[in-house]
Amino acid sequence: MEEMNLEELRSQITILKEKVDKQTIVNDKLIHSVINAHTDDIKRKMFAAVVCGLITVCISPLAFHYNLGLSWLFVIVTDIFMIYCMSMEVYYKRMISDKALMNASILEVAQCVSRFKSGYKRYTLINCVALLPLWLIWLFVETYFRFSDNMEMFWSLAAGLGVGIVIGGIIGLCLFFRIIDNANQIIKEINE
Repeated sequence: MEEMNLEELRSQITILKEKVDKQTIVNDKLIHSVINAHTDDIKRKMFAAVVCGLITVCISPLAFHYNLGLSWLFVIVTDIFMIYCMSMEVYYKRMISDKALMNASILEVAQCVSRFKSGYKRYTLINCVALLPLWLIWLFVETYFRFSDNMEMFWSLAAGLGVGIVIGGIIGLCLFFRIIDNANQIIKEINE
């Protein structure tokens, strides 16, 4: 009789283990689908930034040198800055690629997304605090010396640039905050 009870307990334990394993698989699939949705949104935003960078690289010689008469050095540095930004966007996009996240455990995904978030914040801070102000000062100085004989044209350009900078800054910040929010949502889902 004890042997039957022991066999019955073993079979019940086996059934319970199978149910727990199925539950874990379902939870992992659910978490991975949520992660996938948020990372797809992040990747779309980053793709938009890369496309804008490519357009800038293609148009900057026409806009800055041929239309405004700014120096070739300014155009080349602008293009190098844009290429740097695009390469960093691609680098961070690859950090959260499907290959990196879908085959990883939940803990590894959380660590990867956390590294992505802190690195992306650092990259954006460097661009906004150090590189962008230097570039804007250089742009202002170049346009000032180019149009110093026609101050009305200079102030018109400065006003247009100011509006463009404000609109571009708002769009850039909205994209940045959406990307960081998606990363936070991934981490929050994993923690729950």
